[in-house]
Amino acid sequence: MITEYPSGLVILCLLLGAAYSLFLYFHDIRRGMRPVVIWSMTALRFFSVTIIAFLILSPMIKRTEKRVEKPLIVIGIDNSGSMVLTADSGYYRSKFPVEIQSLASELGQKCEVKLYSFSERLKPGFTGDFKGTKTDISSFFTEVNTRYANRNAAAVILVSDGIYNEGTDPWYAAQKITFPVYTIALGDTTVKKDVFIRKITVNKTAYKGDKFPVEVLVEMDKCNGSTTKLTVSKGTQLLDSKEIRVNGDRSVQKATFILEAKESGMTRYTLRLSEVKGEGSMQNNQSGFIVEVLDVRQKIALVTTSPHPDVTAIRKALEGSSHFEVEQMGADELPRTFEKYDLVILNQLPSITSVTDFTALQKSKVSLLYILGTQTDVNAFNRMQTGLIINASKNAFTESQPAINPDFSLFTMDNRDAADFKEFPPLQSPFGLYQASPMTEVFCYQKIGNIATRTPLILFPRVMDRKIGIIAGENIWRWRIADFIKQANHESFDVWMDKVAQYLSTREDKSFFRIQVKNRIFENEPLEFEAQLFNASYEMINQPDVNLTLTDKDQKSYPYLFSKTQKSYYLNAGMFPEGEYSYTATVKSGNSLYQKTGKLYIEPVNIENSNLVADHNLLFRIASAHEGEMVFKDNIRSLAAKILARQDIHSVSVFQKRMSDLIGTPWLFALIILLLTAEWVLRKREGL
Repeated sequence: MITEYPSGLVILCLLLGAAYSLFLYFHDIRRGMRPVVIWSMTALRFFSVTIIAFLILSPMIKRTEKRVEKPLIVIGIDNSGSMVLTADSGYYRSKFPVEIQSLASELGQKCEVKLYSFSERLKPGFTGDFKGTKTDISSFFTEVNTRYANRNAAAVILVSDGIYNEGTDPWYAAQKITFPVYTIALGDTTVKKDVFIRKITVNKTAYKGDKFPVEVLVEMDKCNGSTTKLTVSKGTQLLDSKEIRVNGDRSVQKATFILEAKESGMTRYTLRLSEVKGEGSMQNNQSGFIVEVLDVRQKIALVTTSPHPDVTAIRKALEGSSHFEVEQMGADELPRTFEKYDLVILNQLPSITSVTDFTALQKSKVSLLYILGTQTDVNAFNRMQTGLIINASKNAFTESQPAINPDFSLFTMDNRDAADFKEFPPLQSPFGLYQASPMTEVFCYQKIGNIATRTPLILFPRVMDRKIGIIAGENIWRWRIADFIKQANHESFDVWMDKVAQYLSTREDKSFFRIQVKNRIFENEPLEFEAQLFNASYEMINQPDVNLTLTDKDQKSYPYLFSKTQKSYYLNAGMFPEGEYSYTATVKSGNSLYQKTGKLYIEPVNIENSNLVADHNLLFRIASAHEGEMVFKDNIRSLAAKILARQDIHSVSVFQKRMSDLIGTPWLFALIILLLTAEWVLRKREGL
């Protein structure tokens, strides 16, 4: 038992208890009361006062607890669709789940067993439905390393066919595992006669009247000398076809179609390969893609005083989207009018290195995006009426990392992209006092070192009828590079830049009822709607109920009711099979009935059909590199005995030191009450 104060104060508590009790009953001793009663009451008062005084010292009880931890075995099972697309599908649906449960039960007699299943995402337990549309083996190893690195982990068992089409290479993901890895090899390694569509490359958006290319990679195995016909169609209309002749046992050929975007809206195209005689599977002979045909591009002017990596990063991000047409110009090339532009991006303008006349730009109502940096004239920027004033010292800058504002509502970022932002390198931001107008939405704040401040880093003020965006820092090109280093593409950065440009360049929607939904998603993603309702003063309200009816191509209807958030509405309709759907959302506000309609497409995920040849070599290499062993499905029952026979699998004793506050102990409180109660009873019996 320890206290926060010197141990000598315990003696003071004893003296205090003795002095108080003797003083209280000293005169009773002189009155001739029975000594045994007097000394009993004195002792009771002494102990109660001493204990109460001791509790003032905030005593703590320090104890060591022993906990026996069994060896831990983690089993990860492939639950993707490729498992049941082979000839052994009956075995995997019936006998295989039973054998896995039997393996877990046998290991569970001496070990703690954790079961996981993985496909496009990792889930605890194993259902054996094999409905996964993708296979991400690396997510399993990442979870094992994160969750069980400091546990008494004895072994990992990977149950898979070795085929992966999502995430990183499992071989590298498994390198962080420091305990044995065993693998159970499933699937068929036999290469069968098959033709299938490996990959489709096409822009997701096109513009009405334009022609756009479609590149198709066709893979053919064991089809030497055969011929197949690749066709592209829209609905029942055949648009084009190409004949592909196979040379060799394995061949990959590219076919290119040039299609014309004749009608605006969402258009679905279908690619089909004709059957080759003796082909093992026809499920992967067909695939499709959807192209959104737009009427007009939004024009963006990118203005700069000198070359800068930020300009290149922004231009590449925006040019990768078919929504925009980007025109780069120097500060001395500003046009007289800006009517043809939907957005003007000013990189480090106004600048300390040049004098530019922004009168025409200020008079226009075009949306603006400012990027501040070391060349920005902060005083001139403050005079631009942007909704932000920066009181900064000359040449004073600081490194600021982004800290996402969870209350930001102008556009949404998915969880993965938002997580990527937290790891982006810092920007070089002007150091000073930031004063933003009340009509400002902050996307992210500045995080300086480990301290998250309330100073905005990326913000969107509203000045009259003009939309304005401000990135208060330079070197965002490092964000694009960091994005590529992490996931081998620029998707997170480009998507964010696309959302910023879309918000700023889109004309203001003046309707009182608005619906936001992606017009195409994959069948393994939830269908999410957001809705906003405004009153006559354009104040956001959410008292009335918003109803939505989703209708599929067979005219089957699915009614929904939106959930109410703090200011708006949200609906997660769940996942739907592929196809075309229409929706109608209605709400009654006062005497007005508002209605919004639209269409969306659920795209199929056929990636599991593209490769059905098991990769047992990968499983063997992973097991060999981690002192494990690869076994086949016929030897699943023998695996438990092999693992339990290892000499390094044993329970460990873990000793933990715990501190508990003595004041919160119930029995001590009961003891004090008991002492005081006993003293009170004696006093009443003696007439005191």
